Amino acid sequence: MINQDFTEYPEHRLAIYQLLRTINQKCFNALLNLPPQQFRFMVMSIMWGFKHTQRDVADVALGITQEMINNFNVCDRSISNAFFQAYFIEMLNEVIVVLADNEHKSSFKPQYMLLARMVHLVESNQITAPLFDSSSPENANMTNSLFVRQSIANLLATAFANLSKRQIEVFVEGLFNFNDDSEKFRNHVRDFLIQTKEFAGDNADLYLDETEHEIEQRKQQEKEMAMRIPGMVKPSEMEEDE
Repeated sequence: MINQDFTEYPEHRLAIYQLLRTINQKCFNALLNLPPQQFRFMVMSIMWGFKHTQRDVADVALGITQEMINNFNVCDRSISNAFFQAYFIEMLNEVIVVLADNEHKSSFKPQYMLLARMVHLVESNQITAPLFDSSSPENANMTNSLFVRQSIANLLATAFANLSKRQIEVFVEGLFNFNDDSEKFRNHVRDFLIQTKEFAGDNADLYLDETEHEIEQRKQQEKEMAMRIPGMVKPSEMEEDE
């Protein structure tokens, strides 16, 4: 009834997603017992909700996803690993697609909050299973952090041909540096979305310099904090005394 478009029966759509959210919140263990095909159908239905321009539907769908990710993250590791390997990259791609779509800008807040949470799980190594094909010789030195970086960069390069490789690299690096600071993450994403509407040029490069400077400052601060804790920094990574 609602899988042919994004507009018919708006009240029914919202009610369905509110029901899915309640099930995820109150009966999460029951979801774990669903047959794989039915569970996948439910996850696909939630991601379908991202694409709605009806804000209340999209917001609920994005909220369900963040809550579901949080629920799986505290599950038995074998269960959470299976979920993340099956759906994490697909979810990540879908949230980036709607985040970059001007028609979905009304749901910017839950979009960037979900993206920040997903990046944080990767950057903090809370996802222990490989999100890439670990059996491939090409991935011998691959990590989840590097793989997700590459996945985001490739998606953005395809979607925004007007952006330079450097613009995309700076944006992706910022996602991983600001994911635990909601305000900085929000501003970083919003500024990038503005850039996607601009022609690459001198102004964009000057703006990138500011972003790169802030990223370097953040890295330096984190390194200085780590050096205060014995064993947190390898001897080879410590600055030599002048």
